Amino acid sequence: MKYSYKIFISIVIILSLGFWGYGYWLMKEVRSQYALTIEDSLVDFSNILASYLSAQSDKGFIKIKDFDEAFKNFKKTNFSANIHGVVKGESPIQAYITDSKGIIVYDSRNANNIGEDYSQWNDVYLTLQGKYGARSTRVNSSDPLSSIFYVAAPIQYEDRIIGSVSVIKPEQSLRSFMLRGRQKIILITILVLITAILLAALFSFWLTRPINALTKYAQKITKGASARPPKSTSTEFNNLAQAFDEMRISLEGKKSIESFVQHLVHELKSPLSAIQGAAELLQDDMPDEKRDLFLSNINSETQRAKKQLDELLNLASLESRSSLVNPSHFSIKKIILENIDALLSLVEQKKLKVNFHCRPENIQFFGEQKLISQVISSVLVNAIQFSPENGEIQIDVTDEGKTIKIYIRDQGPGVPEYAKNKIFDKFYSLERPSTGKKSTGLGLSFVKEALALHSGRVQLEPSTDEMPGVNLLISLNK
Repeated sequence: MKYSYKIFISIVIILSLGFWGYGYWLMKEVRSQYALTIEDSLVDFSNILASYLSAQSDKGFIKIKDFDEAFKNFKKTNFSANIHGVVKGESPIQAYITDSKGIIVYDSRNANNIGEDYSQWNDVYLTLQGKYGARSTRVNSSDPLSSIFYVAAPIQYEDRIIGSVSVIKPEQSLRSFMLRGRQKIILITILVLITAILLAALFSFWLTRPINALTKYAQKITKGASARPPKSTSTEFNNLAQAFDEMRISLEGKKSIESFVQHLVHELKSPLSAIQGAAELLQDDMPDEKRDLFLSNINSETQRAKKQLDELLNLASLESRSSLVNPSHFSIKKIILENIDALLSLVEQKKLKVNFHCRPENIQFFGEQKLISQVISSVLVNAIQFSPENGEIQIDVTDEGKTIKIYIRDQGPGVPEYAKNKIFDKFYSLERPSTGKKSTGLGLSFVKEALALHSGRVQLEPSTDEMPGVNLLISLNK
């Protein structure tokens, strides 16, 4: 199972358990609050009835005749009240009255209860002692909504308690309100849970995105492709990516030492052999003209060997880097024009025409100016060397939002089909049409590495009828 799926499932399980626990607690809390509301209203109602009975008492005797008629009329009253969508048409409230000894003298529920001793029930017992009396009794032990609430208030005459009146209300009367409240809670909980699951999915994707980037980076390195460590907003992942890249550099360094030495020996063998041969011949007597020729060969081969060593060292130094050094903003147009001016003698020597277009003209890029300048110079030198005399070189720069694209085209012979997959390989080179000689084969390899360091790339594009030679596209990500 993917790591992102594990994170997502773990978050969903934690959220589900959390919401279930919170929902269960909230249901109990809602029921508790409804019970408090019932008790609060019964306290007020019982005290109103107690005040009425106290006022109607005669010399310490409770008069219940008028109370009975009033209560019967109250129970017969039909009304219709729409309370937040719940229609109420009758009142479930009942009441009973006891004397000072706790004996029932009136019960609206059942007249047969008159004479019963309720002195031990908390509502009556505590009220007759001058305390707050209330109780609740569950009719059905398996039904949490079957409780009946009893709240009593004292009936007084001349500052003494002559009895109590208890008001009764079943919790069942609030079932409709509680069911509606429960439905709303369940609906809101489901909506919040769905939202939380979506956020969990986004969070797991966000959390595993750096890991996926590191995986793709490792896969590219495994396939031998050039890649740079991914960047992340997390310092820990950046450190991990840096560690990966340092490990890559270390492993590639060990693997490339042998290849580097082999190529170096192979490439230097030819100029060293030429130098050795010329030096041996110079030991013999010969005309000055031949001596000058051999000295010239020694000098040219020495320069060739030095150039190869310099380019190899530059490429090796570039391959060992994982980040830019002192990057800055600079103008793409400016560095291209500077390279055209620097190569003007080569351009004039072959009578070439260089057409340069930059749209817009003020394209800015953030990177190592020196490296990008070397990239442009290397590609331009190749274009000049492969162009025929009186030919044309086109340079087009466009800003496409997130990417700067630089096209450099020439009218040379182009790249043979068999070489298209090799021209960016180290030490691979094609013969120059004008001289028949090959270069060191390190220029385009350097271009590829320098652009990869900038998260850019270079690729061979199809030629056009107007420009049938090489068409190189340099892409720079802003």
